[in-house]
Amino acid sequence: MKTLFDPLQRLVPIALLALLASGCAQNMCLHEPKPFTPTSTVVGAKRTAIVGELGQPVVSEPHGTNLLDTYKYADGGAKNSGEAKTTRIILYTAGDLFTVFLTQLVWMPSEYYGFAGTDHVVTIDYAKSEDDLWHATKIDDQELKVHSTKKDKPAAENSGP
Repeated sequence: MKTLFDPLQRLVPIALLALLASGCAQNMCLHEPKPFTPTSTVVGAKRTAIVGELGQPVVSEPHGTNLLDTYKYADGGAKNSGEAKTTRIILYTAGDLFTVFLTQLVWMPSEYYGFAGTDHVVTIDYAKSEDDLWHATKIDDQELKVHSTKKDKPAAENSGP
């Protein structure tokens, strides 16, 4: 015998899933960069190890007998660890359920400004070694700015007419 509660039992998990996936702050939280501290960026490291960890350089310029590479990466810090993100998503969802999404007015700005990662630019000077491989001789890691969750426009689009 079917009751009124049978269809509701099927709809409840679907509704909860929709609520979890629909919040903007939850989505922003999921897309924040993870904590990242490069381990290969030490003087004497091989270029192949550094490229393996940081990816291809944004700019690579030979100068004299040396090579100068520039890399970019984002560090989310401890505030964007898996546990921290999970806790925030549960908090955001609970607030949304109890306030009919009015808490998004608080969660979104706090996620955008309070939990954004930090952009880094790493400049590495390489020299050829006796083993005929590039080895890091000088490393400069600079914090640029707080990472934005929005996609940055290329420099060509940012320039005026």
